[in-house]
Amino acid sequence: MEISEFYNDREIFITGGTGFLGKSLFEKLLRDCPGIKTIYMLIRPKRGKTALERLEDFKNDVVFDRVRRERPNIFEKVVPIFGDCQHLGLGISQEDLERLKNVSIIFHEAAFVRFDNDLRSSILMNTQGTFELVKIAQSLKQLIAFVHCSTAYIYPLGKVIEEKIYQLPNDWRKAIQIAETCDAETLEALRLKYTNFYPNAYSFTKNLAEQIIADHSHLLPMTIVRPAVVAPAYLEPEPGYVENLNGPMGILAVKSMGVSQMTYINPDLILSLISVDIVTCLTIASACRSGLETLSKNVPHNLHIQSFAPGDLFKYTIKQSIHKIVVLARDNPIENTVWAPATRLTTSMYWYLIWVFLFHIPMGIFYDTLLLLQKKEPMLLKTTRRMIYTIRTLGRFSKKYFEMKNDGMWEVFNFMLQHDEKRRFYIVEPTKIDHDIVFRGLLRGLKRFIFKEPVEATSETRQRLKILIILDKIVTFLLFFIVLKFAWKWTMSLAGVI
Repeated sequence: MEISEFYNDREIFITGGTGFLGKSLFEKLLRDCPGIKTIYMLIRPKRGKTALERLEDFKNDVVFDRVRRERPNIFEKVVPIFGDCQHLGLGISQEDLERLKNVSIIFHEAAFVRFDNDLRSSILMNTQGTFELVKIAQSLKQLIAFVHCSTAYIYPLGKVIEEKIYQLPNDWRKAIQIAETCDAETLEALRLKYTNFYPNAYSFTKNLAEQIIADHSHLLPMTIVRPAVVAPAYLEPEPGYVENLNGPMGILAVKSMGVSQMTYINPDLILSLISVDIVTCLTIASACRSGLETLSKNVPHNLHIQSFAPGDLFKYTIKQSIHKIVVLARDNPIENTVWAPATRLTTSMYWYLIWVFLFHIPMGIFYDTLLLLQKKEPMLLKTTRRMIYTIRTLGRFSKKYFEMKNDGMWEVFNFMLQHDEKRRFYIVEPTKIDHDIVFRGLLRGLKRFIFKEPVEATSETRQRLKILIILDKIVTFLLFFIVLKFAWKWTMSLAGVI
């Protein structure tokens, strides 16, 4: 059976549909699985907008430009379910629960993915939200596939991350109870001790969520997918589609804009990039594979764990990746570039902090002052502060390479070869991925989707970058001169004392 045919007449429930992975999943299902009967979408109010307002924004997002052209009435299949993963029962009304009774496939992609979220809200969203959805799933008599989106960085305490459950000493039930009874400040003060020094709340709470999935896998047809560093789209719906700049993607972005002149990270770390459209196609195929197993009745509920990590397919280090994006950004600069893009990296926290105080903070004050004079919102100091915090919360992930076993991913690729003759989902041969397209896509995505500017830089933007490069050389020379002069005086004073 073709993957697209498997979805004919099916009702699907998706959480996290307004996120990066969620939008990509929605777009692909709507465009290449036209036989779907209904897609139920969990949506909540956020940032002063009601759930209905957010739903309209979602439908009008540029990511759906292609599917709106090809299938103008396709959004009639999308039915909103108002709720919130941080609430008991996901905050879903009894009336909406009744609407879900014929759902046969669940994609659970809702999560707080930022590394700097506090522990309490992360537990409520990532861990408790998963448990509440599992309870709802047990009431769905037609369910044949439950796909839970996790992360490849599920266990930072080892060197090799296998496709298995990593049991923590923390019990997920007690973690939820603690989050429900403790305030955010208290729990944050105890975070490092309680999480056994996990580098951030995201990976810790996603690990707890996997425990929930594992504990219920004998009752439900469960699949865990673990994407590595999700990069902008390789091909679909268009090259470079990107929604956020979390983690390493943010580092590449600030380097290309000149915001970060020095970055604290291991330059020899191999970056495990995998494009969002490839992750999406693998996720859709995983649900199909699990559903066919369930329908066969001959296979018991087996928990599938699949790491969507490139392994040997992506061999670029952080240093090489930054060099590539900086070269591209100098050739085709971003309008919001604040300084000459630089490739400087260090593993010395002291050297990094020197750069922060001598360059990043003064530059932030200067640019934010200019923005205030233009009656615009200051942003550079805030970006610098978040950049420093992100580096801290990356923890071990920014210092050592994790070998990720990905046999499950290759099994799904092989499944796609057998069930996708029209190549709707097997969009590229994995061993033939052109990584120049990946990096060019990142820059294109920054311009088109993040900064809403022309993909090709204007002559004014190019001229401005030339001026910034000249200023960068002057400032670098002055800083070098000041440090050299200070070192000379210090050396002479020591010589005088001796």
